[in-house]
Amino acid sequence: MYHVGSRHLAASRRRLRSLAAAASAAALLLFGAAATAQAAPHRLAATAPIVNVSSSCSGQNQEVVAAADTTGDVFQSWIGCGGIGFARSTNSGASYNAPIMLSGSSGAWDPALAVAPNGTVYAAFMSPNNYPVVEASFDHGATFTQTASVKPSGSGYFGDRPYIAVAPDGTVYVTWDYGPDQTNVQTTCSAVGSCSFADGQLNAVIEKSTDGGKTFGGFTAIGPDYPTMGGFAAPLLVDPHGRVDSLYEGHPTDTTSPYAIHNGYEYFTWSNDAGTTWPNPTVQVRPDAGTDAVANWWINGSIAIDAGGTLYATWDTQSSGTDIGWLSYSTDNGATWSAPTHVTPDNTTAAHIMEVVGGPAGTAYVGWQTNAPSQGYATYLQTFTTASGLVGTPTQVSTNYGNASVWPGDTFGLATLPNNQIAVSWGSADNGGSTAEIYATTVSTAPPASDFSLAANPTSGSVAQGSSATTTIATTASGGDTESVALSASGLPAGATAAFSPSSVTAGGSSTLTVSTASSTPVGTYQITVTGTGTAHTHTATFSLTVNGGSGGGGVTNGGFETGSFSGWTTTGNAAVTTAAKH
Repeated sequence: MYHVGSRHLAASRRRLRSLAAAASAAALLLFGAAATAQAAPHRLAATAPIVNVSSSCSGQNQEVVAAADTTGDVFQSWIGCGGIGFARSTNSGASYNAPIMLSGSSGAWDPALAVAPNGTVYAAFMSPNNYPVVEASFDHGATFTQTASVKPSGSGYFGDRPYIAVAPDGTVYVTWDYGPDQTNVQTTCSAVGSCSFADGQLNAVIEKSTDGGKTFGGFTAIGPDYPTMGGFAAPLLVDPHGRVDSLYEGHPTDTTSPYAIHNGYEYFTWSNDAGTTWPNPTVQVRPDAGTDAVANWWINGSIAIDAGGTLYATWDTQSSGTDIGWLSYSTDNGATWSAPTHVTPDNTTAAHIMEVVGGPAGTAYVGWQTNAPSQGYATYLQTFTTASGLVGTPTQVSTNYGNASVWPGDTFGLATLPNNQIAVSWGSADNGGSTAEIYATTVSTAPPASDFSLAANPTSGSVAQGSSATTTIATTASGGDTESVALSASGLPAGATAAFSPSSVTAGGSSTLTVSTASSTPVGTYQITVTGTGTAHTHTATFSLTVNGGSGGGGVTNGGFETGSFSGWTTTGNAAVTTAAKH
């Protein structure tokens, strides 16, 4: 979070937390609508040599973020080069130009990058004056000729960790951590990392620019309980419809001095009106995964969107003697989130710095940097699909290990490129060295066959004899699957029928299943198997149907009563015919 380094006095510790927030928005630009027909990447392999991007900058180079444009240009920004370093590649990451220090960034921290639909490159950072600065390049990162200060009114405030994203209409959004009084912000520091917040009034806030980053308006808190929201580290993205989405750390905070901060969780929030209003309450993302510890010194939270509109969140939790990296996804604009997937394979207390970027529909790429290996820091990448979960095994992108006693930064960079490629960058003091550098490479993904999954909602129903039950059968496409799926049901009880409306769907569509029972359907619970048969794949889902007895005592239809015979008698409902002696 906060970093104490040669550029900062101990009395004014700055929390070095950053994220490639632009990489989340880049999925919208790089994959686009046409990408929904692509297959989901499966196997990951480096396709370019590892490049030392910061080699000409003396001193420590740490905490890198990445972004890319639709032509394949890649942009890297980090803490180094005397302030905030920046470098670009015009050949999809095969090589980089000599790095520069962004103007006015001496003593700054927390870089962030975004690329606008028109190709404008925005580089943001937190200035030593406790407010974000946004610089703009109109020549694909060759030069930065526009600078804007995102400065709150008043004085004596605290600022940290900006993130930046650009909407389809060109509106520029910046989130950052804001406190009205910097004197009440207290930190706790790690000997081998950054620092974490212990006390203080901290709030995740947002400002926007509607003139291409020239000027910014006043800020708005994106969560409840300002000024003790306990919200910070708020990466954001803007979806193709202009909705602003953000994931932030939310920590309960005492409302009286010293404003103690407690263990918290990840929260999702959104704005449908260009950042003007935000919901209260916000959505707590999978608290069953555990808590975000107050002592966590690295960035804890990343958000991305794929070409089909599915949202992905990654973070790590600290509990029961382990630090675990998680991924959860949402197919309903963040209203609900999937059961968390345990991403990181080790079960240690080592830090896991998590990042995620979106790919084709139903696909994301999750990465983590950790010092769990005994050799030191390493950076990994793995494919995730909504149909299959984690695919294959993690790919170690960094071939050398970083000195575990040298801080690599609180983030690393991920950005999606055209042609199924991902730009990856990280900080590392390789091979036991004492100086961290910024390294970068390009990873290629080999697409497998597309696929779909099948699910019933609800998964069970209960009816009386002669009645019917309904459920929605939903298909989720991955890898741009567009095959036609025919639906059928088996395992029905006697006398029951099943009808689908419609009877077939395109992968990604839904159908309503109606199961109708007869008055003679036996009482009991039945597991009905729904089968989706596609042109290339077949999947099943289960619907549990409980049939209860009909209402009333039933009836008897007269057979041969006058002759003393029960032959021909029938019953309905719960009535039964028994034979006794004649009277």
